[in-house]
Amino acid sequence: MTFKYHLAEIIQAVQIDVPENKRIPFNWQAVGVGGSQSLTVRMGWTDKAVPVLLGAESVQLRITAALDVRETILLEAVTAKSHRQVGIFDIRYASTLQPFEIQLIPDDWEAVIEEGIELRMQEGSLPFWILVPDSALCDQASLLFPHLLISDSESAQQSARDQPLLHTLSSLSSLQPFGWLEGCVLDGLMDLSQALGEPRFEDAARAHLALYLDENNNLKYEDPLSEPSDGKVYGIEGTLPFAAWARLQPDHPVMEQAISLWMSHIREDGAICGTGMLSAEGSYTVAYPMAVLARVRQDVGLAEMAVRQLEVRRQLLTKSEGDLYLRCYTNGSLTFRHWARAHAWYLLGLIRTLMELREAGHSSVGADRCASEFVRAANVALSYQSTDGLWSVFLDEPSTGSDTSGSAGIAAALALGANFGLLPEHARLAAERALEALLSFLTPDGILRHVAQSNKGGEALQRSGYRVMFQMATGLLGQLYAALQR
Repeated sequence: MTFKYHLAEIIQAVQIDVPENKRIPFNWQAVGVGGSQSLTVRMGWTDKAVPVLLGAESVQLRITAALDVRETILLEAVTAKSHRQVGIFDIRYASTLQPFEIQLIPDDWEAVIEEGIELRMQEGSLPFWILVPDSALCDQASLLFPHLLISDSESAQQSARDQPLLHTLSSLSSLQPFGWLEGCVLDGLMDLSQALGEPRFEDAARAHLALYLDENNNLKYEDPLSEPSDGKVYGIEGTLPFAAWARLQPDHPVMEQAISLWMSHIREDGAICGTGMLSAEGSYTVAYPMAVLARVRQDVGLAEMAVRQLEVRRQLLTKSEGDLYLRCYTNGSLTFRHWARAHAWYLLGLIRTLMELREAGHSSVGADRCASEFVRAANVALSYQSTDGLWSVFLDEPSTGSDTSGSAGIAAALALGANFGLLPEHARLAAERALEALLSFLTPDGILRHVAQSNKGGEALQRSGYRVMFQMATGLLGQLYAALQR
């Protein structure tokens, strides 16, 4: 499969101020569509690359969110002169740096190139901010700026789909907001670097991390609400990137900010968690990076603290009959039972922490219990794998449909567990079946589609059947791919 990005230029847009206390990432440029002023944005292709379309079999029009979104938005795309509708962007609870696409039919291709596109809001209360190509990094992050994706085939041999995946992951197109989203990508890059022995993946990880620092080497980024979080870590989900960072630069001063955040969020039971709630994410976003730091610093205390994170989550988030919940609140209530990504976070946190502890030569009764818990939890997940190789958004509710992100994360953990010697061969075979299925959901340029959107919209959105493309999920797929190369 071959593909080409054909970047658009913003031809006409009203300049408005970014909302107070919000910031566009990396000091890039963005424009707003819709809102109370009914703003429109017109984009075009001034080089009139109609010949590029010759021989194309698929064309998608894409835009990328520049700020966090907490509502449902519908953006209509029409040809700029004839005002013929070519599609509607259905955007629900978007994350910053998340791309959205509409498939163009062949009858519209030439008109789109010749006339350009106008975007206008059909539904939504606030302007939707999109990144625009006014950055020196456009060529390195083409996915993130308005473009046409032109590809020669949507039905290429599946065996060739891994090349676009590896290409896009090892670029700035796979950038995500600093925190758990970016951490999934960074782990994929670090795993691929080790599994394939190619420097481009580690180089990409370093290039990603450099963008979250200012000229004085201090953290500079936005939290999940697109609010500046300079010089600090926004919360426990924000410490996942430090697992990769500690491998690359174990003595970087930002490591102390991760440790400081952890120490300020310790409960009486030893769990590090957000206010009023313990989450399965912490297995992956806290215990695992903590174990990496414990290994590189030979810190026994940090190692034991990492084990404690896993043990408390086992006690509070797992119930009878193999149930796993994403969250446990201080009043005892539990939510997101058997959510696929909860299983992914829980399993990845367990196995990756155990891998770090073994490499550090650390052993304890608690670590042994965590190893037994990983085997038990992996067997629960295996029991829910569908015949197509994937897992449903809620594992025990097939009617909710498959989720490629949760499936990639679960399968990656299974493959790592088999490599580690804790799981039998059939777990690795299950991971291989998942990889085969997941590759069929890649875009022509290697981004994973059919992802259940981030859970900002609650369980209702998770059950709605709405699906997106997501670099975070692509990073999880990279982790799976790397584990199966070992």
